[in-house]
Amino acid sequence: MEEKLYFKPATYGKGIKKKDQSEKPTKAEQNETTHRTRNLILSLALVIIIILIILWLLRGKTTTSGQYPANIRNESLSCASTDKSYEPANRISSNDKELKIDMIFYGTEKLSSASLKYTLTFISNEEAYSAEAFNHAGFNLDLQNRGFSSGEFNNKFTLIDNTLVLTLHADADALSEDLAREYFLLSRNNLPTTLQDFRQHYEAAGFACSSTIDNS
Repeated sequence: MEEKLYFKPATYGKGIKKKDQSEKPTKAEQNETTHRTRNLILSLALVIIIILIILWLLRGKTTTSGQYPANIRNESLSCASTDKSYEPANRISSNDKELKIDMIFYGTEKLSSASLKYTLTFISNEEAYSAEAFNHAGFNLDLQNRGFSSGEFNNKFTLIDNTLVLTLHADADALSEDLAREYFLLSRNNLPTTLQDFRQHYEAAGFACSSTIDNS
């Protein structure tokens, strides 16, 4: 009987093996895919964080364009006197003095804030120093008697050589209290409304006044 020998072709099974290898991602490809996915996730997270920060910064804010109200500007009123004393801080006075009140308005119809400046000039620094001590103490006592704190109206006493300067400041809300009005030489029972109303009040009290609307 003749025995037949069978030899496997050299390429037997290689096609299947190659096919399996081509379908299965290599380790390098897997790493690249993982890296790409991670970068995508990080990018999305960064974008979300930025959006959240922007939303947080914008909360409570409203942005508008144009003018509202249209063509409204701040106006000011300045009234001064060189013969009037400021009684709440006048334990020691001087013949050389100036009492000045400045006011800022929204347009001409609504008060924004008021400032008072009382300047006393003495012959010497020693007299100014003594006046500061007495007038400061007297002013604090006056505030206390009316139920205010010693720091009310941001009051400040300043010594400059032989000159003593008292300054006060209040916004419109502070002046809504009747006792506060008297510190700005206003009537306790009646607060003027417009710039012109305030001007008439101070001029009637003997002040010389000027305003930003005088030449308009």
